Amino acid sequence: MSIKTPFAVAALAALLPLYAGQADIPQHFSDAAKAKLADSVKIAPSEHQLNIVYFHGNDVEPAKDYERRLSELFVYLQQFYAREMARNGFGHRSFGLSMLPNGNVDITTIKGSLPHKEYPYSGGHGKVQHEVAAYFAAHPEKKRSHHTLILMPTWQDAQYSDANPGGVPFYGVGQTCYALDYADFDLRHLGENTPQGRLLTKWFGGMAHELGHGLNLPHNNGTAQEMKELGTPLMGAGNYTFGMTPTFLTKATCRILDRSETFAPAGDKTAFYTTNEPVTVENPQMKLKDGALVYRFRAGSNFKHVNAYIQDAPFAVNQDYEKVAFTDVKRKNGECLLRIPLDAISALAGAKELRGENAQKGVGGIDLVFVQEDGTRYTHRVTFNWADISAKGTPFIEVKSFKGC
Repeated sequence: MSIKTPFAVAALAALLPLYAGQADIPQHFSDAAKAKLADSVKIAPSEHQLNIVYFHGNDVEPAKDYERRLSELFVYLQQFYAREMARNGFGHRSFGLSMLPNGNVDITTIKGSLPHKEYPYSGGHGKVQHEVAAYFAAHPEKKRSHHTLILMPTWQDAQYSDANPGGVPFYGVGQTCYALDYADFDLRHLGENTPQGRLLTKWFGGMAHELGHGLNLPHNNGTAQEMKELGTPLMGAGNYTFGMTPTFLTKATCRILDRSETFAPAGDKTAFYTTNEPVTVENPQMKLKDGALVYRFRAGSNFKHVNAYIQDAPFAVNQDYEKVAFTDVKRKNGECLLRIPLDAISALAGAKELRGENAQKGVGGIDLVFVQEDGTRYTHRVTFNWADISAKGTPFIEVKSFKGC
């Protein structure tokens, strides 16, 4: 959001309510936050809310003023997701937030049973998750969805501090994701070309990215044209650009969020993630035609959306940031057609190999990710040699299907 003129700030009442459960920007929010939220949009109320947990060891306290700071950050991030959902045709919808009467986000604070350093970045999430699960079991009213974001204050030692945060888990594990907190984790620094501003982009952008994973999102990149026009996808390398340079959500990302539990509009009584009926894919075929990969297949009808992602090997976690997302899959009577222009995937090494710019013969892959009404995802993957692509047809190295993204 941009910083508005005093006139726009004064006219803020015309935009209310700004987000579910609130009719105003809380008076105790900082002036910087009020300015950055002055052009907020009305967000559709949600049926379910994101669980937000602040977890810390028994020998430390939360970072100063964390309720206000984090509330401002979450409301801003909720707005970002809502604007990108609307730009991609899904209306001003975002992850639900449970709000307190004073306008802060309802953050569940849990003091762990162990010292803070017993919950390290490497492997510490298991202990945290065990204690959070025990808390929710004892307080079921506090668990509002399958999706949980857990924040932990930075370690304070010879290596880590508020000036160099770290030490704690910071990644996604299924529908639970982890981020960190520190004294200057504050919306007022967003966009500043200062040490505090650059640090905020790293950790706020990182939190926004990891939250995406917790909301079911895989890594993905935009097409060459999208990157030129819109910047960097949040679920690509956008965690390094958020707040500093243009950052966006791809349409494929928004399609998954459309059926993510915390994005369900009020009144949507879907039992999320309960489907156990795989989407069948038959007779996949690919060939080269008119400067594009043309991919045909037959698919069952038990899905709402299908996204296609193309990338080069390897296909391991955290080695797929560059995979390019496509959503224009034409469907008719079970027959599906996807066209991937080569100039749209110019960032891929495989595309360069195909054009003779690289002598190596690489392996590429296309994932079809089917999104069902209840948010369950099924993936169908084909892999191939770029050197084998031809107008007559491309032989696949492997064809397989699995649940999840």
